[in-house]
Amino acid sequence: LDLDRALIRLGEMDPEVVQVVELRFFGGLGVEETARVLGVSERTVKRDGRMARAWLKSEIGKEDTR
Repeated sequence: LDLDRALIRLGEMDPEVVQVVELRFFGGLGVEETARVLGVSERTVKRDGRMARAWLKSEIGKEDTR
């Protein structure tokens, strides 16, 4: 539930990053496939994935302390 809530908050700020998370981690696509589906570069997919992981880790950590 914490992950779901964090993804919703992230989607409100940056829906494109959530698409990367959904395709990569829930859809099982690789970087190249995700880039092709979204029409962006592989570099963008990697950058967005790193940002999403860091942000989600931070947000879920906040949930644990509440």
